[in-house]
Amino acid sequence: MATTELDGLITRTTVILEKPADWEEWIFLRKDSADRHHLWSMVNPDLDETALEKLEEPAAVEPEQYHDETEEDTGVVLKDMTTEEFQRYQQAERNYDRALARHTIKRKALNDFTQEIGRTISRRHIHLIQSDDTAYARLKRLKKHLCPSTAERELQLIAKYRQLQSRPRNNIDSWLEEWLHVVRMCEAVKLPDVTSPRAQRDFLLAIKGLDDTWATTRHANKQAD
Repeated sequence: MATTELDGLITRTTVILEKPADWEEWIFLRKDSADRHHLWSMVNPDLDETALEKLEEPAAVEPEQYHDETEEDTGVVLKDMTTEEFQRYQQAERNYDRALARHTIKRKALNDFTQEIGRTISRRHIHLIQSDDTAYARLKRLKKHLCPSTAERELQLIAKYRQLQSRPRNNIDSWLEEWLHVVRMCEAVKLPDVTSPRAQRDFLLAIKGLDDTWATTRHANKQAD
C-alpha cells in the first residue's frame, strides 16, 4: 500500500508494508534508505547475523600508548613524552575525534532507520517487532512473516498481469502506469508470461477497443514480424 507525504516542495511516496504483495517494493525502499548512510551491510535480513558488519565505537587514545618509559620518567606521561611522541599522540587524538564523530552520526542514522521500519508497516503488524530492538531483528522478523516465497511471488505477478489484460474502462493513464510497473516486475523475475513479444501482443489486445485503428495496425505489424 502506498501513501504520500509532503516534504517542503517534494512529494514522497511511501510504501506501507501491509501484505506480502507489498514486500518487494517496501524492502527496496528500506534498502534505499539504509544505503544513504551505508547501513545495509549492518541490517540486511538476507544475511546471517554473524556475517553482518558491526558498528563499533572507536577505541579511546591513551597517552601511555605513545610513550616509551625511561629511567628519568616522573610518572606524568604527558610531561615525560618526547616532542615526537607528543606529536604522534596529538595526531592520534585528532584521528580519534574524527572517528568518534563519524560513529555518532552513523549510530543516530541506524537508530532513525530502526524507527523508520516501525513507521512504514501496517499497524496490525506492529506486534511482530515489539520485542525486537535492532533494525536487523525487525527486518528479519518481517521477512519471515511477510516476504512471499519465489513461487508465491510469481503467482502474484501472473495474477496481476492477467488482471491488467482486461480492457481498461477509464483512467487509461493509471492503467498504463500500472501495466508498465507490473511488466517490469515480471521481467525482473524472468517470468515467461511477459517475454517479448508476448507482452507487446497482450498490451495491444488489451487496448484494441480503445483505438481500433492504431491497435489493429500495431497488432498486424507484430504478427508479420
